[in-house]
Amino acid sequence: MNLKDKVVLAHRGFAHRKSHEKYRENSVDACRESSQTDYVEIIELDLRKSKDGVLYCLHGNLLEYSFLLQFPRIFSSLREQYKADSLADILEVISKDKIVFLDIKSTNITRDDLLHVFEGREFKEVILGNKSVSFLDRFTDMPESFTKILNGNIFCNFYDVDKLAEKGFTYFEAVFPFQISNKAAHRVAKSGLMFRISGFGFLTKESYWKAIEKYNITHVSSDFIDI
Repeated sequence: MNLKDKVVLAHRGFAHRKSHEKYRENSVDACRESSQTDYVEIIELDLRKSKDGVLYCLHGNLLEYSFLLQFPRIFSSLREQYKADSLADILEVISKDKIVFLDIKSTNITRDDLLHVFEGREFKEVILGNKSVSFLDRFTDMPESFTKILNGNIFCNFYDVDKLAEKGFTYFEAVFPFQISNKAAHRVAKSGLMFRISGFGFLTKESYWKAIEKYNITHVSSDFIDI
């Protein structure tokens, strides 16, 4: 594992694999550690919106992600049950030299919601991610530091990456290992987008790093970093 010339993404706020043992995912404490870790450049958060309009960060386990978190609840209830932190509280501990990556899970989040919570805050970049291009189209006329990524889309290789670049996308993510190839990497690079792969589907740390090196991928996940 060589992090030289790599851009490390703190997945769910975690700086490295052992962070999972110390902190909750998407928590203030996890993000504080990532913000204070030199090799971490991007802090990724799973963004949701409560019934009373609070933006909060939580991924959840399979049952929570797929079912329980789909039902609207007020933030105080979510905080009590899941110890969820608000996006505003998390942003307080992230230094302005970091990139904030928001993997948007709640489709009722609006442009005004984001502009409000980021008002008066500065970061190197803010990446807005979702599996739907049409959903991300609603975030137009955002401040210059905001950009977009197509992520979590199992049909990603069927998208016209040149059109994504024209729409203001900067990043492109392959979801599964079998979607990664020299052809795909070349196609994305030619469009000017930055190519990254999710850690989903890799059974071992070794297989992940083998793919990273084979396809000369710059962006890497903290899920495969040991300290």
